[in-house]
Amino acid sequence: METKEKIFMKAAEMFLEYGYDGTPMSKIAKELGISKAGLYHHYPDKESLLFAAIDYGYQKLSGPLLKETKKILDPEKQLVFFLRGYAEIMTIDPGSRLGIHEAGKLKPEHFNKIKKIWQTTFDIFRDAISEMQKSGKAKKINSTYAAFAAIGMCSWIFYWFDYSRQENAEELAETFVEIFLRGITQETDH
Repeated sequence: METKEKIFMKAAEMFLEYGYDGTPMSKIAKELGISKAGLYHHYPDKESLLFAAIDYGYQKLSGPLLKETKKILDPEKQLVFFLRGYAEIMTIDPGSRLGIHEAGKLKPEHFNKIKKIWQTTFDIFRDAISEMQKSGKAKKINSTYAAFAAIGMCSWIFYWFDYSRQENAEELAETFVEIFLRGITQETDH
């Protein structure tokens, strides 16, 4: 692991434990066993460190999921794949919480990059639901609200999920898919 990566990984851990505002650069440097000057050599300010931590999680986990999701043409399969993947990301990366809770502290140019990822996530959910509605596979519900419901359902995972019990991650993701699909899909006569 490179020095810059070690630094933002430690900072992310500390931001999660103490909050962004409660984690001074001096405390991060002390935890890493380096001087503040050494820390500033790699990151010009705490905001750039926060952005590196948030962006890393999005690029490592969300980016590949978004890319694979866009390859799926069937909206129901796309929705299932993305919902499952999004829920699983929240079970393996408590750092995702940084992106949700601390992104507002980012400079506009950094915040706008994060907002673009959020917008893409929202668009995937909303568009898949809308396409399912057009084909008669989904109820005529507000696709915007349904997309926010799916995102919200997943985004709360880190408040209660036991990260030491990763064997439950797949079951959780499957449960979310089942609950969500039953809520939006049309009843069919057999």
